[in-house]
Amino acid sequence: MSVSDSLTIDVPQGQGSIQYFVLEPNLPQNGKPGTWHFKTIDGDGNTQEIENLDIVFSKNSNWLQRQSETCVLVVTMNKPGWRFALGGTKSCKNDSNTADVLHDVTSEISGNGKVLTSFVKSLGNLDETIGFSFVAAHVSDDGTTTIFQSPDPGTTIRR
Repeated sequence: MSVSDSLTIDVPQGQGSIQYFVLEPNLPQNGKPGTWHFKTIDGDGNTQEIENLDIVFSKNSNWLQRQSETCVLVVTMNKPGWRFALGGTKSCKNDSNTADVLHDVTSEISGNGKVLTSFVKSLGNLDETIGFSFVAAHVSDDGTTTIFQSPDPGTTIRR
């Protein structure tokens, strides 16, 4: 399977968009972090691994349309022993990204910890690059629970 650099989601003017993903975390091995696979799922159930997510809202939306424009990201983790933990994400701020200073992303965990749903809005005219990691718990065979954090999948919100 190939890895796409980025996935662009265009949110229609005055409307919403829903995109489905699967997250496949892996335990560290030989002292190295585990590989986490973040894949988009199309309508036929095909997956494509991605590294960056670009969400684009219409520049022509008026103030009323902007209130209803939402991009919904549904991330499912079906790997046995794993579930989302501690809110499902952690902000990661560095020179190239922010920690959601515009406060336009909210998330919730459901499905017994297996589904993370994020709601992305863009009420203003500013573009924002958000750094975040997925946060998940793994329960080992002996019942020990350990929290892990994924590498940062780059996310940009633009209008």
